[in-house]
Amino acid sequence: MKQRQRVESIPKYDCNRAQDDGNRFYSTPLGYMPSVTTVLRDDSKFADWRKYKGEKAANEIMMAASARGCWTHDASEEFLLTGKLPEFHYAYQPWFTSIKPFLDCIDLTLLTEGALWNSDNYAGACDCIGYLKEGSNRGGDNTLFPDADSNEPVLIDFKTANKPIGGNKLYDYELQVSSYIKAANYVYRKEGLIIRKGIIACAVPHHNIQLFTLDRDDINQLYAHFIERLEDWHDKHTIPAQLKIKNESVNVAN
Repeated sequence: MKQRQRVESIPKYDCNRAQDDGNRFYSTPLGYMPSVTTVLRDDSKFADWRKYKGEKAANEIMMAASARGCWTHDASEEFLLTGKLPEFHYAYQPWFTSIKPFLDCIDLTLLTEGALWNSDNYAGACDCIGYLKEGSNRGGDNTLFPDADSNEPVLIDFKTANKPIGGNKLYDYELQVSSYIKAANYVYRKEGLIIRKGIIACAVPHHNIQLFTLDRDDINQLYAHFIERLEDWHDKHTIPAQLKIKNESVNVAN
């Protein structure tokens, strides 16, 4: 069986973003589209927790989690692009320590923090597209993914948590990854990139990184569920005719 040639590089597209009534939109070659996180967001599930914690305490917890996630994402991206380790951070270091063994398994990074969109009318920005090192079962030194094929592109989503995740939170992450994969395959079809595997890598302090792998069947089934959520969102919302963009420069494919 002939093996598809490995794609060694793809362009990176930066889309302008806009906010309206708490919703995020991306400016794409197909027009403004809601972000994946906006489509999947369900503030109602935090209502009881916010009531229990109080608005001030809940906001502080959410801001701390956001800051932790941003630092870990930035540190991971810098390491993947340059090999440079982040300066020691007393508060956030445990999350990078958790994720570092996984970063060492990535062989080549094709894209980090790149904008994606799909004709199904949504957009977003994925954390990473690349290739894993050859698995130990295939003669390589990658023991986290012993069956990894270094010619198979993967889309990776980095997450951080205070404790191991599962349940509904993991399910929403899986929906998110499936939508990014379908968007990446749409945007990069001319480059010959076809992604059939997704990985959710969740860093947990003082804990081995949690790794969740999605294969082709998982992705297709999850994407059907995402489309239902997307249709529900569009039933309830209208994309404004005019949006105030946050960035001045635009670099998107036409």
